[in-house]
Amino acid sequence: MLGERYNPIANPYAPGAGTPPPALVGRDATIEAAGVALQRLRAGRASQHHMVTGLRGVGKTVLLAKLAALGHHYGFRVIRIEAVNGDDTVRSLLRQARRILEDLDQNNKVARALRSIESVAVTVMGTGATVKRTPSTPDREALADVITDVAAAAADHDLGVLLAIDEAQMVDPDDLRRLLAGVHRCGQDSLPMACVLAGLPNLVGFVAKAATYAERMFTVSELGALAPDQVARAIVEPATEMEVEWSPEAIEAITNHSDGFPFFVQTWAYHTWNAAYDEPISGSDVELAKPHARHALESSFFAARIARIPASEVAYVQALASLGAGPHRSGEVAAAADKTTSQVAAFRDRLIDEGVIYAPRYGWVEFAIPHFDEYVRTNLPGRAPGT
Repeated sequence: MLGERYNPIANPYAPGAGTPPPALVGRDATIEAAGVALQRLRAGRASQHHMVTGLRGVGKTVLLAKLAALGHHYGFRVIRIEAVNGDDTVRSLLRQARRILEDLDQNNKVARALRSIESVAVTVMGTGATVKRTPSTPDREALADVITDVAAAAADHDLGVLLAIDEAQMVDPDDLRRLLAGVHRCGQDSLPMACVLAGLPNLVGFVAKAATYAERMFTVSELGALAPDQVARAIVEPATEMEVEWSPEAIEAITNHSDGFPFFVQTWAYHTWNAAYDEPISGSDVELAKPHARHALESSFFAARIARIPASEVAYVQALASLGAGPHRSGEVAAAADKTTSQVAAFRDRLIDEGVIYAPRYGWVEFAIPHFDEYVRTNLPGRAPGT
């Protein structure tokens, strides 16, 4: 292999949005706990649900998909949603719930669950409901009934239901309250309904506000950067299966460049493989890949976020980035933008809604994207604070 590039078609690394990495490392404890919880629910025993939080690029969506697959394995029908603003989240839930029911033998419990769906989704596009009532927007108050009735119908067929919601901080707070009320009621009635929520770090507070009992319903897994030994596993294990080796220097270089964030690890490993000539893959190969890896991160992971932000909000982003690594008080960000807190409040709220920043606690803000402050300072230089 020395002097020849490695086959890019055989490249085992997988940078992407929610793309499963070839080696899912550092998440074993969460996966094991979820497996136990799912089996307990199927056995009619109480168990806590799971909440997965972290910045963008730490693998929340990948882990959610893994837990959903685990649910399938243990006899759960899965309702998997990526939450968005507006009615689309509810529409998706109802469509998937209806499909589950349509696959079951029709009986009184299935018919009741279908009626619950219709009571929420009167003529909403895509749900199949045609009840002649107005208005045509969902009657949200029956969402809890949908959850419990679908779980009861599934249980009657010796099945469970797993509700998996990604970007859960985007769910309307009232909708989330009703959904959690349904999941809670399923627990009280010993119905096999499991719930997995994934979102930014502020999801814990968001859920707590939606339901006072929510903190007792969930086990929280806070995903962060991988430890150096875990980065090494993520790099080495996929290559070992292909009889390719990495030098310790190359592994250390990727660890340093990525700071252990899983998406960054995959990006650096992917581009290093494509650029490499040495056997084993060397630190020099990582250097060859540097412009490609950085371009990939800047053009997709970072630039795409900026492209969706109007100019007025970009100024707020520049002000936050000028303060360095966060979190920072909202008042400090406003001062860096030469504005009052009230003047920038609308920008702040929209950026939170867009998932660019989040509030780790009241009155503080931080970027939801690792290294985003460095990217903004380099590519969108603005005023330094106080100038």
